[in-house]
Amino acid sequence: METEVERYNFLQKSSGLSKLEFARSLGASKERGYSLSKGIYHASREILEKLSAQYNVNLNWFLLGEGSPFETEKADIRLLDQEAAAGRGMEIQDYAEEKTLKLPRSLISPYRPENLIAIYVKGDSMTGEHIHNGDAVVYHPGLSEGNGIYVLSLDTALLVKRVSFDDMPRSISLISANPAYPTRQITGPELENFRIEGRVVTCVHRF
Repeated sequence: METEVERYNFLQKSSGLSKLEFARSLGASKERGYSLSKGIYHASREILEKLSAQYNVNLNWFLLGEGSPFETEKADIRLLDQEAAAGRGMEIQDYAEEKTLKLPRSLISPYRPENLIAIYVKGDSMTGEHIHNGDAVVYHPGLSEGNGIYVLSLDTALLVKRVSFDDMPRSISLISANPAYPTRQITGPELENFRIEGRVVTCVHRF
C-alpha cells in the first residue's frame, strides 16, 4: 500500500464496519469520511489519535508506510492524578498520586516514555487545538524550545496554554484556542512566578 488513502481504506475494511460507521467511530462526518477514503482530506491529529487508541494502528505505518499496520508495543507513561487548567487555573498539588497511562510508542515517537509525564486537562480554553475537558496531555519536562503548547505554572496555578515568547521587551503571551478566553500577557514581576513545566508532545482524548 503506497498511499495514505490506500491504508485508510484497508483499515476501514479490516474493522468490519461500513465506511460511514468507520468514519463516525473516528469522530468524522459522512462527508469527511468520504474525503478520507478518496484522498481529498488528510487525517487530522484527532483522527490519528483515535486510529491509534481505538484500533491500535501504527501511525508510522499509516503516515509513512513504515512497519506493520498495527502497533504491538506499548509504552508506560507516568500519569499524575492532577488537573491542569485549560481555562482559569487549577491549584498545584504538592503530592499528586501517580498512575500509569499506556500508549502506543508511535504516538510519542521520537521521545522516550521515561522522559514524559501525562496530566489531565480541565476546561475548554484549548478546544481549538483539539484539547478537551477530561483529556490527558503528555508533556516533556524541561523541554521549552520556542513557541508552542506547554504545561506551565503561574503563581500556584497549573495551566495548559499556547505560549509565545517575546524578548523585546521581555514578555510571555499565554494564548487560548477558544475566543472566549483572551490572551494573557506576563511581564515584569509576574515573570518571577512563571515556570514552564514542559512542552506538550501529544493529547489523548477521553472516549
